[in-house]
Amino acid sequence: MARKPLPKGKNRRDEAPEALRRAAPPPAGLPIMPRVYDVGDIRDDGGTFVDVKANEAECAAIAEAYHLPALAALSARYNLRKHGKRVSLTGTLKAHLTQDCVVTMEPFESEVSEPVEMEYAPEHLVAEVWERIAKAEASGTNAPVEDPPDVIVEDKIDLGALTVEALALSLDPYPKKPGVEFETHEEEDETSLDDSPFAVLARLRAQGGPEGKA
Repeated sequence: MARKPLPKGKNRRDEAPEALRRAAPPPAGLPIMPRVYDVGDIRDDGGTFVDVKANEAECAAIAEAYHLPALAALSARYNLRKHGKRVSLTGTLKAHLTQDCVVTMEPFESEVSEPVEMEYAPEHLVAEVWERIAKAEASGTNAPVEDPPDVIVEDKIDLGALTVEALALSLDPYPKKPGVEFETHEEEDETSLDDSPFAVLARLRAQGGPEGKA
């Protein structure tokens, strides 16, 4: 999972397909599980590991925000590294949750284990990346461009917000219980084809109906 910040004035929900909006991150300014970490505390040797875990109240709030019947547990372990003024993050998110099967409408429990990757940078460096992307798009070049990092705000990053968003983006918008599949309607499709105007006309011609007689 790697989240890409949008330019000012754009909302992630506006660009998400309807079916995925339920799994989109909550609107800015509504932190569900804030875990602010000071970039200055990151060790230079790359040995900075941070554990993030949601408490019971936070699990309930996250479940409500993303329309989950229940979220029993949510945690993540991250490794933070400095690269000049930038910060890279890698880790794994784990969750135990309940979802409603879209086929049977019955709740079922599932486990989530999701790799997480993120890059952070000061605001001016992030703005420079967006400028390069805009120029590349304007020129019509097909050359690959870098993914914009997220913004370091006042020398801090919110690992809680990252964890919640990583969970949201890992959710299947069409969850199904193990072993359950969507029903097919092949027989109904074949019947509808037999009753189509073209099929009826073909039968009439074969029987010497309209335009079927010489």
